[in-house]
Amino acid sequence: MMNAQRLFRVLAPLTGALLLVVVSTGCGTAHHARPLGKGNHAVHLSVGGPVAGIGEADTFAPLTTLTYKAGITDKADVFVGWHVLETFLNGGNAYFDIGASYYFLEQKGARPGLSGAFTISPLINKTSGWASFDLQVTASWAFGPRERHLVYVGFHNYFAPVRNDTIPTAPYTWTPYIGGQLRVGKNREIGLGLEMKWHRPYASTENSVMGYIGPGKMGALAFLGGITIFIGKDMKPAPDLPELPEQAIESPIPDETTESPASSEDGERALDKDEEEDPWEEDEGGPDEVGEEAGESRAPDETSEDAPNEELSTEEEASQ
Repeated sequence: MMNAQRLFRVLAPLTGALLLVVVSTGCGTAHHARPLGKGNHAVHLSVGGPVAGIGEADTFAPLTTLTYKAGITDKADVFVGWHVLETFLNGGNAYFDIGASYYFLEQKGARPGLSGAFTISPLINKTSGWASFDLQVTASWAFGPRERHLVYVGFHNYFAPVRNDTIPTAPYTWTPYIGGQLRVGKNREIGLGLEMKWHRPYASTENSVMGYIGPGKMGALAFLGGITIFIGKDMKPAPDLPELPEQAIESPIPDETTESPASSEDGERALDKDEEEDPWEEDEGGPDEVGEEAGESRAPDETSEDAPNEELSTEEEASQ
């Protein structure tokens, strides 16, 4: 509690400067570089802002934005956001975002993917209220396994009412940014991001009452970090592992006792061939015994052949 009160006391003198930078650049990271996908959701938290101070830039403003996103199609998202810290600055402000984004060009090789987002940001306090409009264009490159790495560049086109009782703002502000995101987790369910914005790089702050960090005292640099929790189906799932054959799963080591269907068929064919070549295999007596029996059946009958010869010799003796 003491740390929060101390933070508000430090930021109180910078209220006008912080609100000017915040409403004209957006204090959240560019969370719409890539779409969520139809039916998916995400919760995004970003913290950061400019380094500013009266006369000298010596205070970092940890401005916080909480955003909820939903995928309407595979390329279109809608979102709502709440600027948390700004609610307690300048006597209290209701400051939030309502917007939509669309991913209109796919990445192909070195050509980046392109997305656009349109955001309406109403700011309401006790004395007045108004709304700003922001049109963002972001080019992004995803790479690495399952596109876990994302690098992007883009810019804000910010339009605000000139006459208002809350914050003196320019009618148009251009703010470029560069950032990156790393998707971690088994299903890439967490995104960790870092981003740097350069608010109004064409405007000199050399004679300004407020001091900002900016190259050559031009504009104001803002540094932000973000975390996103992705809910739903992963748009880049891990590839499925190849399925192993059932035979390899059931018996990775061949069993010598088992025969394959091919070997058993060959054995049957060889057995049939042997049976055809050996006609004596089924006879219990064997080929020798069968041969003897066949010889006995074919041998001439000695008694039947000798009988005529004996009769002929008897007749010859009688004639003599």
